[in-house]
Amino acid sequence: MPISHHEGCGCRGADEVLKGGEFLLKYIDIEKVTCLNEQIHGSCKKVFKPYEYRLSSPNCESDTDHELIINIPFTNPCKISSLFLIGGEEGTYPKKLKIFSNREDIDFENINDFKCIQEIDLSEDFHGAIEYPLKVTSLFNVSYLTLYFCENYGADTTKIFYIGLKGVGTNYTRKAVVTVYEASPNLKDHKVKGANDALKFSFDAF
Repeated sequence: MPISHHEGCGCRGADEVLKGGEFLLKYIDIEKVTCLNEQIHGSCKKVFKPYEYRLSSPNCESDTDHELIINIPFTNPCKISSLFLIGGEEGTYPKKLKIFSNREDIDFENINDFKCIQEIDLSEDFHGAIEYPLKVTSLFNVSYLTLYFCENYGADTTKIFYIGLKGVGTNYTRKAVVTVYEASPNLKDHKVKGANDALKFSFDAF
């Protein structure tokens, strides 16, 4: 459980944190957030919460080892400028994070085949006071974000209580593109210049 707030603990107020951008929680499609190697299915969704509730107990813990891959889809493309994180105690806090953008095919088998946008060395910050700046030039039109927690501080598992992302959201909403394919094209549905003349010529020839 994260260390509780108390006077002089170093926590930043929500008003102070909000300076220089907005939290992107409202743009995250929470129900579609997924995690590879989580101990309890769906627990990854609970680490995305308002900043003022960052110290609440719901968390995501890894299962068979210390690695976690969290996939975050957005309802609107976003420019992501910074990240906040709170991890667990006793060595379960993530130590290294690799960030990937707009790839929906990443898993543990192929993740080393792709070059990450940014790699971050994480400090054990149990209050979510550290704001990690991100490479905005590479994260300016993000519809899908992948966070790969590849190392921790020595425990067998990794535990995350809070992930916060700041930046700017757009008004453009992602929509699925539906393409209809014809099993047998109908000539009546496709205007082909000269098609009628060609047919007439064929019949006239006989």
